Amino acid sequence: MTELADPIAPQAPMRADSPPAPRVRTRPGGGYAARLTPLLPGLVLIAFWQWASGRLVREIYVSKPTAVASRLYELFATGEIFPHLWTTAQELVLGYAIGVAGGIMAGYALGRSPRLARVFEPYVMGFYGVPKIALAPLFIIWFGIGMGSKVALAAIMVFFLVFYNVYTGVRGVDRELVNLTLVMGANQRQLTRHVYLPAAAPFVMLGMRLAIPYSVIGVIVGEFTSATQGLGLFIHEASSTYDPAGVFAGIAILLAFVLGAGSLAGRLERRLLRWRTLSGTSPSEI
Repeated sequence: MTELADPIAPQAPMRADSPPAPRVRTRPGGGYAARLTPLLPGLVLIAFWQWASGRLVREIYVSKPTAVASRLYELFATGEIFPHLWTTAQELVLGYAIGVAGGIMAGYALGRSPRLARVFEPYVMGFYGVPKIALAPLFIIWFGIGMGSKVALAAIMVFFLVFYNVYTGVRGVDRELVNLTLVMGANQRQLTRHVYLPAAAPFVMLGMRLAIPYSVIGVIVGEFTSATQGLGLFIHEASSTYDPAGVFAGIAILLAFVLGAGSLAGRLERRLLRWRTLSGTSPSEI
C-alpha cells in the first residue's frame, strides 16, 4: 500500500546554481496584435483605394492616398491650412462646450421636476424634430457669417443629444433610493451630489461622446453655407476647383480631430467612472 506524501513536509532546498523559474508576462488586452487588429480594415481600404484609383475609377474623381498625403504635407509645410484649422477649432470647442453645458443643466432641471417636464418636454421634442441644417441660414442672418453662426449651430446639435441622455439618466434614478436618502437626513445638495450625479454620470458621458461628431457636422455645415475661414470653406473651395486631393485632405484632418476628441472623451469617461469598474474579469473575458 502506497503512502501519501505529507502536504506540509519540508521541500528540498533549491540549489544555488539552479535557474530561476521563468516568469510569464500577461499583456492586457491581448498584446500588440489586439491593438493593431482594428487598423487592418483601414489599411486594406487604403491599399484598395490606391490600386483602384486610375484603374477602376478615374483619378480626378477619387484622387489617391499618396496624392492626399502629399497635399497634407504641402498644406502644413506652407502654413496654408493653419488659419482654417484655428477658426474651425475655436468654433468646435465653443459650440461643444455651450451645448454640453446647456444640455446638462436643462436635462437635470427637467429630470428633477416632473412639472417642468410636462410643460417643456413637448416643445423640446418639437424643436428636436426640426432639421438642424435648415437652421443654418437663419443663424447666419442672426449672428452673421463669422464664428457666431457656426458656434450656435454646433451648440444646438450638441444640446439635444446631451439633454436627452441627462434627462433619461436623472429620470431613471430609483425613487426608493431617493426616499431612503431623504429619510436619512440628506438635503437637496447632498442628494444631488451622492445620488443623482453618480446615477446620471454614465448618461452624461455617453451624450458627450455621441455629440462630438455632431458638433463637427454643425460647424462644417455652417462653413459650407457661408464663411470667411474654416475647414468647411477649404473643402468647399477644393471641390469647386476640382481638387479631390484637397477635399480628402480636409476630410482627413476632420477625421483626425474626431478620433482624437473621442479618445480623450473615452479616457475622461474611464477616469470619472472608475467606481463602476467591477472587480475580477470583464465581460469580454468571460
